[in-house]
Amino acid sequence: MKFTPMFVALLPALTVFASQAATYQVVELGPLSTHKSTFSQAINNNNQSIGNASDLYNYPVDLDEINFDAPIITSNLSAVEIEDTKKGNVSARALSVLLQYLSEQSTNYTVQRYARTYPVRLDTKQMVRIRETSTVQTNNEYLIDINDLNHTVGHATAPFKQQRFTPAATQNQPNPVEQNLWVPEKSHLKAILTTDKGSFTLEPFYNDVGGGFAISRGLNNTGTIIGFGSTAMSAESEAVIKANCDGGQTPELLCFYQTALADPYQSNGLVWQLDSFGKPGVPRVLKVFGDRYTGQPHTLNQYTGITYTSTPNDLNDAGLVVGHSTWSDSADIRYNGNTGRDEVYSAIHAAVFDGDEIKHFIDDQEWLGSSATSINNKGLVVGYANKIITSAIRSKFFIYDYNTDRLTFPADLFETATTTPKKINDNNKIVGITEVFTPGTSARSNVGFVYDLPTNTFKDLNSLLQCNSGYNIVSADDINENNVILATAVKQVEKRDVKGELVLDSAGNVIKEPVAISVQLNPIANGTIDNCSTELSEGYERQGGAVHFGWMSLLLMLGFFRRK
Repeated sequence: MKFTPMFVALLPALTVFASQAATYQVVELGPLSTHKSTFSQAINNNNQSIGNASDLYNYPVDLDEINFDAPIITSNLSAVEIEDTKKGNVSARALSVLLQYLSEQSTNYTVQRYARTYPVRLDTKQMVRIRETSTVQTNNEYLIDINDLNHTVGHATAPFKQQRFTPAATQNQPNPVEQNLWVPEKSHLKAILTTDKGSFTLEPFYNDVGGGFAISRGLNNTGTIIGFGSTAMSAESEAVIKANCDGGQTPELLCFYQTALADPYQSNGLVWQLDSFGKPGVPRVLKVFGDRYTGQPHTLNQYTGITYTSTPNDLNDAGLVVGHSTWSDSADIRYNGNTGRDEVYSAIHAAVFDGDEIKHFIDDQEWLGSSATSINNKGLVVGYANKIITSAIRSKFFIYDYNTDRLTFPADLFETATTTPKKINDNNKIVGITEVFTPGTSARSNVGFVYDLPTNTFKDLNSLLQCNSGYNIVSADDINENNVILATAVKQVEKRDVKGELVLDSAGNVIKEPVAISVQLNPIANGTIDNCSTELSEGYERQGGAVHFGWMSLLLMLGFFRRK
């Protein structure tokens, strides 16, 4: 977690919506004028925040690279529309079809690359670049974490550049034709640290064939960074890939890229430590639970082998890392209906990584799986564990005190609610995602929550805003030591087409639509909960923040932020 007493005033240019009849003041950090949606990621103690944007307006499509005879184009645009588009008169309808074409042709490397995710400094509303250097972004980039020194970590897929390439002649193709291909940089996925001293690649433990890969998960204020990446590759795979990617039929880097997408690497959690010059060194590979917590794989050769990995999710300034790891029990053989055979039982469970040690604390007999998602500087760990409740798998959130080995499962809004904590601060306030019931139905909706450990109170964040605020908080993503919460909300805004132009109905009125935006929730001193209704639903304060589960697909679209 991030920890300093510094508190910087909010920028006066930010639009503020507030009422003293509430306990949180909403500050809009999105939407952006250039993108439709923004998703929150992390905030430090200086109220500097980061996130990621999607749906760039007026995407710059290269018309020279479009195959206008493609079925997706001819079946959705008239002949007149196609001819107008070829001349550069691209309507919003035509651009929407062209973007579908680019998406459909993502594995055709003669076609322009289409980027969907863009990093942004939310507090300044400035777009940033992690890896791409071209004017038009050709890859997907993600900002993941920011510390109090204004250092950030992120990761990005490989940028592409056009290259002329002629395959080697073969018996079947003695006269190969030159092609114009989009060729990627080495490493299909690269993690980057950015500081006041520049940008540094977080190299994986293994980076030979194809450059390996690494993704970032977080950093603290004392020079430690966590992530996940390639640690090895079998000799057999190395030999096959090197033989196939000889540059004869496909550019070597493109061949490595296509092979890497099939994930030939052995991978695991990684920890980098910055040296005295602020540069990351060779990463340390995290230990795994292994079979029956021995750190070793099971030895029953008659059963399928298990891939044992560890994944870090958060760390504190003392360097304690939390996440999850693969565990198996070779004394427990179960029939797997998906594979149609008996297998050694295995699961993913919450872990604390203390130096070279890995420690478990969840009962693997009671819980189907678990993960630790955050840790503060006091050694309090939060996460979730899964079990079957009323015929469905539900996630219940836990608090684990690493100092005393005490594990508790606080009550959330109702018994069968799935709750996933994301962050805990040093004031022992926890934020994340939970469920409420949609009024009048049995459908569930996702909302952001805040839990205060000292007072043992669990609240839907929407119940702590002013009545009719216009915001539905669907995810509370981070909280700093000033108790400022960074969240993602859904708000009704003026609808815009893919070119960023207002959409009107037949009467000329502007149409509204729900959009995901980033917001900052500032605590209001002596604020009180706004009484929005005299009829309160059982189990939670009010329904103002209910958002159907379908909205979570927007968040999951960017779920690559913290998960591989």
